[in-house]
Amino acid sequence: MDTYWLENGTPGGKIVVGIPTYARTWKLTADSQISGVPPIVTDGPGGPGPNTNEEGLLSYTEMCSKLTEHAAGRLRRVGDPSKKYGSYAYQSYNADTGEQGIWAGYEDPDTAGNKAAFVKSKGLGGIAIVDLSLDDFRGVCTGDKYPIIRAAKYKL
Repeated sequence: MDTYWLENGTPGGKIVVGIPTYARTWKLTADSQISGVPPIVTDGPGGPGPNTNEEGLLSYTEMCSKLTEHAAGRLRRVGDPSKKYGSYAYQSYNADTGEQGIWAGYEDPDTAGNKAAFVKSKGLGGIAIVDLSLDDFRGVCTGDKYPIIRAAKYKL
């Protein structure tokens, strides 16, 4: 995580770190790199999720299902062992079929926990969960309800 504001004199108690419970997605095309590594050329927001119904936005439950789908629809997850940047996932453009790919930046329970631990270790003002209704409130993905919120809570 970045310490820019702390290094430049902002009191830690005034810093609140946001933890989103959703993914932002973009369409990948033939001009996008095959690696999925940002920065990457995109062609606008990704398709809407069945629940969110908003282009470029997936709830954590919708994102989780895309990470666990079998065969062609599955996204490749790329973690962040450095704990600096967060997770993203992608499926490359398919040159054989012309099907657009998808790139998604998102929080998962691990990254949410990492952010909360950072907030605690630096004595920051707290966390802000953005948006409570987009976490997995039914426990579909992991069997636990609200996995992102729970992960953050247990690290504070």
